[in-house]
Amino acid sequence: MTAIEQGTAGGTLNATTARLDRLGDAVIVIAYIISVALYLRIMAQYMVGFFIPGGSPIWEPVIACASVALIIAIGIFRGFTGLDRLDRISLAAVLVLTTVLGAVLLIHDGTLVTSSTLRLPPPPPVGTLDALLILGGLVITVQGFETVRFLGDEYDAVTRVRASRVAQLVATSIYIGFVLVATPVMGLGTAAGPDSTLLNITARIAPWLALPLVISAVLSQFSAAIADTAAARGNLTGLSSWFSGPRPYLISGAAAIAIAATIPTLVLVTIASRAFAAYYAVEAVIAFRTTSGVLRKCGFALLAVLLLAITLFAQPAS
Repeated sequence: MTAIEQGTAGGTLNATTARLDRLGDAVIVIAYIISVALYLRIMAQYMVGFFIPGGSPIWEPVIACASVALIIAIGIFRGFTGLDRLDRISLAAVLVLTTVLGAVLLIHDGTLVTSSTLRLPPPPPVGTLDALLILGGLVITVQGFETVRFLGDEYDAVTRVRASRVAQLVATSIYIGFVLVATPVMGLGTAAGPDSTLLNITARIAPWLALPLVISAVLSQFSAAIADTAAARGNLTGLSSWFSGPRPYLISGAAAIAIAATIPTLVLVTIASRAFAAYYAVEAVIAFRTTSGVLRKCGFALLAVLLLAITLFAQPAS
């Protein structure tokens, strides 16, 4: 982050590296637009799954597209300040609800252990290569720390670096912790078979948490969509002076609506993962060019190759 910004500000940035940086900015805009559509499709999936058992192929894209329009309207009329305020409220609520749900699952796991009824779900019937390709298609679920890099007009470099590191630590603890407490209950199932969604699991072991879970999912996905909308707008304005006023919001919003209306959620997960992997591959090449030391360069080179492989070969979960 700082190496590119300092080189750009001082006019010392290598021409090839500068072109790679602009390529990365263009790729991340595409990734952001796809992820906005994905986050809001997931949000809609939780809402429809709760209120319409069995789901609805019509209401999911309708809700997602309407949500994109709402975020774009807030961005146009209130700007980053309006989006940031809404994002902060959503994030605070999500952290509280996630903590409560995680605690309930942990307590339930404890009862399974003490009663000797703990039964872990069976591993999926796929080979090692297929499993790795599917994991590559899930990059979107564990990314998002690059967003603060593109908020240079609002925060200084030190604040953004610190925010990115703290976000990675907090998110890692949440991801790992939640997988640990949720995995045991996925092996219980019902008379009709094992539960395949967190909403079904929650409704079975703690019915009173089903609605809070939906609220948490709605707020978390809405918050993520807000952050990526703001970041996409910032990148577009940096790419060209033509992207000024409401144009970045309108263009990214129209593209997100088209994607949310036409592409299934699981397919979107893999497409978004590939797009972010492509961006990270470009950034790894830039890091290779701007870092010093043989070990560092080898590490970034290997990372670039791995991310390129994910971009080309990642598979959807089903």
